[in-house]
Amino acid sequence: MRRLLVLAALLVTGLPALAQESLLIGRVERISMVPRDADACPSACVAAGIAMKPGTVCVSNDGGCQQTAFRIERVLAGDERAGMKTFDMRTGEWGKVYFPVTHELILVYVDQAAGRVRWSLLTQRDGHMMFEAKPFERTMVAGVAIASLPPDSNGEIALDQLIERLPGKR
Repeated sequence: MRRLLVLAALLVTGLPALAQESLLIGRVERISMVPRDADACPSACVAAGIAMKPGTVCVSNDGGCQQTAFRIERVLAGDERAGMKTFDMRTGEWGKVYFPVTHELILVYVDQAAGRVRWSLLTQRDGHMMFEAKPFERTMVAGVAIASLPPDSNGEIALDQLIERLPGKR
């Protein structure tokens, strides 16, 4: 059952089934909404690989999909290259977009094997780039537990602290 869920997550997010993780800094360039049942957004049941046999009912509160064009400006971990990357994701029940609708710098963690994507806006404070710790609290990046980094009183971590601990600092 767990393998089916992982496979379904990979199909839904459109990420290739590779055992790779990436930590990226970049900007959202464009978010496009794709209606449910369009070619680029099959129904949630089809995307999860559920065979629809006669008499089978699939109930979903799926709101459609989104395609996010993300410009990678810096790769902190992983084999990605600077340039454009597309994230294909479902919008969910309320049609909320997954990535922020802003052109500000964001830190994005991608675990392609698990179909997991986490992000946080990067903000400048006291001469340091800072990111919110909460989205990454259960995340290991290249062997570094984000939760092991001490957040400040605002719940933010200096990006320099994370980069210092990454193997092959970039």
